[in-house]
Amino acid sequence: MTSAGTLLVDVGSTVVKVCTRWRADRFSAVRRIARLPGVSPGDQVSELLAGRSSGVRAVRVCSSANGGVPVGVLGLSGRHSVAAAARAAVAAGGSVRYERLLTSPSGAPAPPVDVLILTGGVDGADHHRLRAALAGARLTDHPHEILVWAGADAPEVAALLPPHHRTTNVLDRHLRPSPGGLTDLIRDLYTSDLVGRKGLGALADVAEAPIWPTPAVVGLAAQRMSRRRLLSGVAAPFVLLDVGGATTDAFVCTELRRGRAVRLAPDSSVVRQVFTDLGVVASRPALLGRLATDPDLFDLVRAVAPERSRALYHDLCEGRVSALAPPVGFLCCLFLALRRLAAPDGPHGTDLRRAASVVVTGGARSGASTTQIRRVVDAADGGSEVSRAVTVDHDYLLWAYGIQDVPARSPVPS
Repeated sequence: MTSAGTLLVDVGSTVVKVCTRWRADRFSAVRRIARLPGVSPGDQVSELLAGRSSGVRAVRVCSSANGGVPVGVLGLSGRHSVAAAARAAVAAGGSVRYERLLTSPSGAPAPPVDVLILTGGVDGADHHRLRAALAGARLTDHPHEILVWAGADAPEVAALLPPHHRTTNVLDRHLRPSPGGLTDLIRDLYTSDLVGRKGLGALADVAEAPIWPTPAVVGLAAQRMSRRRLLSGVAAPFVLLDVGGATTDAFVCTELRRGRAVRLAPDSSVVRQVFTDLGVVASRPALLGRLATDPDLFDLVRAVAPERSRALYHDLCEGRVSALAPPVGFLCCLFLALRRLAAPDGPHGTDLRRAASVVVTGGARSGASTTQIRRVVDAADGGSEVSRAVTVDHDYLLWAYGIQDVPARSPVPS
């Protein structure tokens, strides 16, 4: 007799993925179910659960249904407080839309975000510069719904701020990153947003662990994969790309970074980068506009569709949405993400040529073959002849590896 398993659910922007975990690292095949138009993902998944009660002892849920919480960061020091706050938000599955200094003129208004993080100062230090910067900050130039203070713990500083969430300083007394408090808060805000706006409240009530953002769950899988193999043929150091409907997430082993690594956690061997304009559904208009003016467009179309590269080039230049029909949109996101990671003068500083493996996952793959993906990976690296494994998570299992590591809720004392 087969023992009861744990039902694992990933609520995405376009599809819901479901499988059963029978024991550690042992899963059933993943079912991919299209999201129903006009039906909240919570209602849709609740219906799925109602028909799967037999043989299921527990439920775990993750979601990228809203593409991650859009976050802005305003701080006193770009090198210290702003960088630490940004990495804390990214580790929680947030999408950092901008990083700015409190002391710099705002210029054009910032794009609207759900969460605005203010940070700066060191606990116990002199805060006269921080007080002056906060007094002059124009928060109206930074539209937001939720304000978070993640800086110095000082009453005279807090008095300058409107009502807000407070968390521990992202810097300790020695200017070392201390992201844990802010990471936990952003993750909680993400979950609250999913429960409130996406109707996942009923799932939160029955799940044995908190509902985590899918990017954070994939990050757990990447962290585990950096220590031992999860997918056949994947060796570290690797680059893992998760292309979705709203964003593309890249997880990179730290030894491939040329500069300062923004780790998922202080002891992490993996860093994460989010490309908020690279997605096949919600970000499609931004992607189309980006492609039309991209200097690498001709290299891209030759890799994506060599048999009709000229026609695809003209369609993309003219902004035709039909040009991004599957699997073209996915392959374009993959190409642009890799190019940005590998750009020698870019902010991401990844030495792609030293990667032993490139791993591709995500429900947006939509029929792209391994051959097409390998061709795009090689083209994004400038046609390099470096030997590396290119592995596609055909079974969509990386999220399942990660979600089993999400800490379960503590039992309620009797």
